[in-house]
Amino acid sequence: MVFWLKKRWKDIAFLFLLTCIVMLPYITKDFLGIEHDTFFHVSRIEHLAEAIQQGNLLPAIYPTENNGFGYASPLFYCDFLLIPFALLHVIGLAISTTYKVTVFTATFLSACTMFLLCKEMTKQKAAPYLASTAYLFSNYRITDTYVRGALGEIFAFVFLPLILLGTYRILKENKKSFTLTIGLTGLALSHNLTFLMGCFLFLILCILFYTTITKKKGAFLCINVGLAFLFSAFFTLPMLEQLHSQSFIVDYYAQSSDLASGSMKLWQYFVNKTIFGYSGNTLDAASTMTVNIGWFLTFTPISYLFVKQKNSWVTTYLILGYITMLLPSSFVPYSILPLQIMQFPWRFNTIAMTLLCIPASIGITELCTKKAAKISILCVLCLECLYHIFPVYGRTFGLTSQTTWQDVLDGKIVDPYYSAYYVRVELAGGDYLPINSPDFRTLTKQITQSNGTPTTISYTKDYNALIIDTHTISEDMDIILPKTWYLGYHLYDENHNEIKIQASQTSLMQAHVQKDHIYTLTYQSTPMRKICISVSLLSSVIFCVFYFRKKYKTNKCYKIS
Repeated sequence: MVFWLKKRWKDIAFLFLLTCIVMLPYITKDFLGIEHDTFFHVSRIEHLAEAIQQGNLLPAIYPTENNGFGYASPLFYCDFLLIPFALLHVIGLAISTTYKVTVFTATFLSACTMFLLCKEMTKQKAAPYLASTAYLFSNYRITDTYVRGALGEIFAFVFLPLILLGTYRILKENKKSFTLTIGLTGLALSHNLTFLMGCFLFLILCILFYTTITKKKGAFLCINVGLAFLFSAFFTLPMLEQLHSQSFIVDYYAQSSDLASGSMKLWQYFVNKTIFGYSGNTLDAASTMTVNIGWFLTFTPISYLFVKQKNSWVTTYLILGYITMLLPSSFVPYSILPLQIMQFPWRFNTIAMTLLCIPASIGITELCTKKAAKISILCVLCLECLYHIFPVYGRTFGLTSQTTWQDVLDGKIVDPYYSAYYVRVELAGGDYLPINSPDFRTLTKQITQSNGTPTTISYTKDYNALIIDTHTISEDMDIILPKTWYLGYHLYDENHNEIKIQASQTSLMQAHVQKDHIYTLTYQSTPMRKICISVSLLSSVIFCVFYFRKKYKTNKCYKIS
């Protein structure tokens, strides 16, 4: 390890410097601007830290969210990669600073994975530096960071290059590499929609290079995919189970998204200024956020066409990169395409920028043979990055290191509900609320009868538990509890007899209780989730034991023969 660091310290230092440049607004100012989804991701870290303090590293429900009615975002939007950062918050790091450290880390790792991909594919010295620079400084990525606050996609940028690298190592270099496993697993735990795009990209590459797939290569590809399935099963399968249990708001979005309104008109491909606006092609230029990949990645990949010795894989990246760059165009008939699950067509630019970094860096470094020219290009990109992040310093609505999450919930920053019927600062679009949820702004926290009549039943809360005392009622009755219904909730009496619960018409907990009892409502992982967590944990341990034992014994890089 020490030898490796001595050998690579210059590369690491360069990538760290790139990260510092693009993260300057976070580093130089005690301020975290609140953008589209920033509140939601800050809330994820805050509530994960709270769950860890309760002894739960893999929570399924955040019971204190949404004014105490609970929210199951961890079941749908994986928080596993946030655990190290939530631990930092647990030991005292301010929530705004914790978020910044999270983004900084993901950004640095993104630079590292793109560097590794380009280095292995090109065997050049300069191209990986240029590829990493272009990857971090892309307009789309800067918008994700500073305009959208899209933490899930920011993490996805770490793993997309690993999917490309893992596929390349197996099919082109015949290596027994598990890079593809890491890429697929990490992407599944980062962002669901990007994971779907990454899977399609992997399948397309396998189809295009099917002539290179031998039985042994095909078997090793299957092993990588199978391991990724096992490692991520603790999240993916329980998520599918929950999605099948009832209809959620996200189901509505997936069926009714107007993709055409989110497609890109021609002028949007050439905007080169960070705009703190919104998505859509019906807004004017001053109100529309910049979602293109930037001038450098739009035009310089063409230079690869003039490289004498071409790599068929890089040529494929070039073609696929430009196809995915053009897919968000308003010329594509999205009104008739069944792709509503994408929500916004410009998500394809995530794939486009990842692919185009490779031909762009190779083409430029091959054509610009002088070292001074290459350094000049890097400097120009750095200056352009500074130009793009400079508007961030003008943001005035946000958090400081003195701001607590309770300040946000108390309304010291903004109305916690702002234009929503749920606590928007915690739930953002409320995607994972049941579709027939009530108006939580006016909803009483009192236990009511099924017809809405208030009861005299009292209850206490103990984080995940709701302890209900029915000694104050004179007869048995059907009641509605102030908790949102998700699959996995259980109600027990003091003798540990389970009481049947179901979702009410407004998707709150409904149960028939008897007088003179003490009931406890808790969320427990479903049998499916318990099995999947065990499978993921056991398969990870077995893999690590066998892999590192074999690596220790052989200390060689084996190839598929």
